[in-house]
Amino acid sequence: MIWLRSATAAKSNDASVDNFVHPPPYVPGPYALTAPPTALPFTPSLSWFCLTKLALYPDQIALDVRLNRRAPVSNASYDILRALIPSLSLPEFDWANVDPRVWATVVQIYDALPAVFQCYPIPLADEHLPLLQDVKSTPQFSLVTILELPGCPELIDATIVNLKHLHTLCAFDASATSLSAYGIKILSGTVSWSDNTRRGPWGLRILRLRNCRNIDNDISSHLHPFHLLSMLDLRGTKCRPGTFPPAFQPAPPTLQHLYHPTPLRLSVSLLPSEAPLFSSMSVFSLHINTLHHPSPTVRPVTKNTRVEDVCVTFRPGSSHFFVGSSKEKETPKAQPRKRVSRHPQERKPHVDVFNPLNCGPGGPSTGPIHRRNFLDHALHNRIAEQELSEHATALSVLSFYRSTGQKHTQSRGPSQGYTYPSEAPMPPSADDALLMLHRPPPPWAALEATTSDIPFAKRPSAQSVVISDRKRAAMAEYVEQVNTKRRRIQETRSSEAAQQPTRPPETVRLSRNPFRRKISTQEVQQEMLSPTSEASLASGSTGPSSSSLAARGDLGQPNLMCTPFATSSQIENDKPPAQSKKVARPGFDWNGWGKK
Repeated sequence: MIWLRSATAAKSNDASVDNFVHPPPYVPGPYALTAPPTALPFTPSLSWFCLTKLALYPDQIALDVRLNRRAPVSNASYDILRALIPSLSLPEFDWANVDPRVWATVVQIYDALPAVFQCYPIPLADEHLPLLQDVKSTPQFSLVTILELPGCPELIDATIVNLKHLHTLCAFDASATSLSAYGIKILSGTVSWSDNTRRGPWGLRILRLRNCRNIDNDISSHLHPFHLLSMLDLRGTKCRPGTFPPAFQPAPPTLQHLYHPTPLRLSVSLLPSEAPLFSSMSVFSLHINTLHHPSPTVRPVTKNTRVEDVCVTFRPGSSHFFVGSSKEKETPKAQPRKRVSRHPQERKPHVDVFNPLNCGPGGPSTGPIHRRNFLDHALHNRIAEQELSEHATALSVLSFYRSTGQKHTQSRGPSQGYTYPSEAPMPPSADDALLMLHRPPPPWAALEATTSDIPFAKRPSAQSVVISDRKRAAMAEYVEQVNTKRRRIQETRSSEAAQQPTRPPETVRLSRNPFRRKISTQEVQQEMLSPTSEASLASGSTGPSSSSLAARGDLGQPNLMCTPFATSSQIENDKPPAQSKKVARPGFDWNGWGKK
């Protein structure tokens, strides 16, 4: 959701601890209380099934063409709109009882819709509003959002960042709020452009900040991300004329009627431009004038009452009227109107000259007048029959679409939107006309020529920077020194490795430990076939010693090469280090033990 309720601060206790009250839970719209129909009184069409399933994903439609809706021939004919929205035919029709996803789906697919589909009122905290903001504008369809929150106490600099999800915002009225130039800076910082997508309120065209006491001249440096902005109302602020870019000039008298108190919806539709201002000529709008849905009010349970099937027809120039119903087959009889006089002496019997029953031999009129009255009576009866038939048709159509099992368990209180606070009448000042800024509205085609990267504002010189040019140069020098030292170490190691002579692999001597793993014959062959070094050739040994072979038990192998006999010095060298350094100790003298 775009807007959430915030916790409210309560009175602190004696320990100076602030107490906060948790916000109430989210209140869904009245459309959420409408149960889906379990049985339909009519056979649904294929379009009804498709639209019902497609309404769950209104952000994924983006069709290249729009379908021409065929209006029903008569009220009794099948209508896809009344099948999707059963309450559309009611005189007390309210969009609050219709799912906004259904509305967004219908306006994207069908053309030539009724005028009631042009605008859908929705609160800012509705759970489906972020989904509707992802609906793409195409050459066949355009969706804009009109946000009107004048005097809203919850709209401050800390909460305006929540408006970053309104990607289709076109007009914004934040008059008489506590917003400052810093809040507008935060809002403009949420605008981001890329090659394919644009995020944030990038399409803002009208901005009203009337009577915002905290707005000053600093706002002029935060308006550059809004490329389409054309109307700016700064009356009643701290701004002074002449401090804004040259593109914004005071509005001419012919355009001052587009500012306050003209509603934003009307101002958007009356923007003058020679080129199209939107991607399509079919523009539909979301009107936001409240933050939350009204809280439900519990009402006493009442019996379900049906619409009274009664039709009353009055005859002109007569005191009679017809009371009939669509279920009656016979023509209703005329009943005289009851007229009560204040004075009893004035009460006289009334004679209807247009009633043929009173026109007889003893009646008030005869001759041609009688024939004329009879024709008038027949004409009135025919008119009454036509009205009764039309009334019966309207009731049948109404009951046909309403009998889908949709029942409301709770009623809602009146939805009160934000309006301008009451102001004392004051004469207009000379600066007011100069703060009604205007520039020619940029056309929609100007977005293609606009660069995709939003130029960031230059950093003030007084603001401290974490990484300066001097620190960046020192860091680069330190990295170069580390790389040089690493390179020298690698060169030194490679030169030392080249100077050292290659040593033959040392022969692994067998141990007398019976639990040690024995070396296989293949390993011994590898040792014997290993190349000999210059030191071994000088000493006269060309292979492993005979003692080592004898110790391994490999002398009896016929495949092994014979080696010359080893000298005594070689035998001593072939002994393990532990045996060569061992000193013989005298044994214990048992003969001399105990003879001292």
